[in-house]
Amino acid sequence: MKQILAFGDSLTWGSDPHSGGRHSYGDRWPAALGAGLADAVVFAEGLRGRTTAHARHSACVEMRGDAVLPMLLHSHAPLDLAVIMLGTNDIYEGRPGYLVRDGLERLVEIIRHHPWRLPQPAVPQVLLVSPPPMSLCDDPDITPQMVAQSEALAGVIEPLADRLGCGYFDAAQVARASAADGYHLEAADSRALGEALRAPVSAMLAL
Repeated sequence: MKQILAFGDSLTWGSDPHSGGRHSYGDRWPAALGAGLADAVVFAEGLRGRTTAHARHSACVEMRGDAVLPMLLHSHAPLDLAVIMLGTNDIYEGRPGYLVRDGLERLVEIIRHHPWRLPQPAVPQVLLVSPPPMSLCDDPDITPQMVAQSEALAGVIEPLADRLGCGYFDAAQVARASAADGYHLEAADSRALGEALRAPVSAMLAL
């Protein structure tokens, strides 16, 4: 049984752009991914507000992905694959694309150099997913500049994946943030993302 970690933010958690609550289990992309994989289990680790590697001091919990990833790697070990989809909150908080790139690179470093403390540990593969672009909405905090930055993330993350030897998938191929709140996915889009990820995940794990 292959073991997969889905590491992300509210898009991975399954935030509903209309209610502010959570999508039903089957509509969350990690669940939709796992439902179509044979001999694999997906551990969903999505946190609302999570960034790649940048602090949010006013938050009620630790939002830095790099700060909590080692604990999660240890908790879910052994792992065959880590799917990382982060960057939307970095853009929302005003950070440029190169800081998203640097944060993601740090996460890959953490995975590849983690002290697994297991007999013959295998370092998991990494699949970097460029998040769905944001959308303009009634929220004045979401500006055209932020939307443009989110649309440009694919052009930052794909070269990083190539350079680091990671898998890559552009979520914009199948999904875009809902105009209801500007950054979360409709249930159908969240489900479609999980379904679209089945092919690259299966290829990487030879399922």
